[in-house]
Amino acid sequence: MVTDLVSNPSQASANIRNYQKALADRKHGPEMQRRMKYVHAWYAIRQDDRGWLFGPSKFIGYAESDADAYISKAWPIGPRDGRVTERALPDWFHEVEPGTRFHDELYDALCRFLRQFGHSSPRKDARISILREVLEELDEAAETQGRIRVDAGICGGRPHVRGTRVRVSDILQLMAAGVAPAEILADYPYLEDADLRAALAWGAAASEHRIVHAA
Repeated sequence: MVTDLVSNPSQASANIRNYQKALADRKHGPEMQRRMKYVHAWYAIRQDDRGWLFGPSKFIGYAESDADAYISKAWPIGPRDGRVTERALPDWFHEVEPGTRFHDELYDALCRFLRQFGHSSPRKDARISILREVLEELDEAAETQGRIRVDAGICGGRPHVRGTRVRVSDILQLMAAGVAPAEILADYPYLEDADLRAALAWGAAASEHRIVHAA
């Protein structure tokens, strides 16, 4: 039996919204909620004034998902396999790098979301991904001066300084540790002071995205 995957980011986003409804399903809701603690990969979309909505890859990666399909067709008893959706969804989503402020805020929002259903936090190795268009908005912000790029083939898709393999998180972590800009530039002579400012601006812009749990 062939199970169709979503074919565009709009379908995946619609499934994230459908996931919120599935959790409240009278028949399947309790089992849906129980399975939240096993999710490896969470995907998030920004909902304007509602902040972020979350959904697991095995739910949002398949077309026309609902509570019944998620429960009855999941591997190993059915054809729905998270390993399959995890190969498809990165076409439109980007994993947020742990250790960054943006990740910390998203993680906190995910924890608040899970607590509504009796879970204190996601599993230890859980990953969080967001639509690439959100990162593109940050990349195009005037403050970054076009110096920050996100490319799936460079730095594992992590935001980095254009033309280098220096990640934004590398710069932010050095600065957070008290390393002076002059020292960073001495260690990375191919960087410019404007690159450091752009990395700071990118991190600041990322942290400005409003993070709230889904109602």
